[in-house]
Amino acid sequence: MRLLTFTLLLAVCTQSFGQEHRYQNLVDSAIGRHHALFVHSKPLTELKLELLESRYYTEFLQDRSIQGLDTVLFLQILRNSKTLDTAIWTDRELPYSLLVNNRNEYISKSYALKKLGIQDKKKAKYYKKQINRFNSTETRDKIIYYYSRPVFDNSKTFAIIQWDNGHSWLGGGGSIVLYHLHGEVWKEVGIIGSWNY
Repeated sequence: MRLLTFTLLLAVCTQSFGQEHRYQNLVDSAIGRHHALFVHSKPLTELKLELLESRYYTEFLQDRSIQGLDTVLFLQILRNSKTLDTAIWTDRELPYSLLVNNRNEYISKSYALKKLGIQDKKKAKYYKKQINRFNSTETRDKIIYYYSRPVFDNSKTFAIIQWDNGHSWLGGGGSIVLYHLHGEVWKEVGIIGSWNY
């Protein structure tokens, strides 16, 4: 009986670790795509997805990718986006980015270097320069990336993530990116919509 209990517990832990690993891989792929150093801790709470625009998304993706957007898949993602996870991002989830809570926040260099694990003097100098630039930039001009948490289709093999970096009232832009799971790795399929400010 103990062996059966242990085996079941091990199977649950392994499956849970695999799902967590795949989720982290997806988040890393999305944020790494922009090399986003400064990310707002509050994820986007609304996606720019509309059922009436599904044809536009399909055409947009086909223009920029070899893969189309399956209607059933899109409807599943659209339905699942209505219950979007809006939990605050954590340092653990975004290990290569510095979390910002508001636009006028001052970023501590010691926090940044410690979090990013920077030991090399040349890299430390580079990151200190980036942080100085961020801290001295006018509040409305700071480039901060905002990301939604992933929204999956029902099979959890496709997902979208929306990003935005609007600033200076008319600067920046964003897009909605579609990803597909290949084994343990999430690969970008393409952009289904984008905008500029």
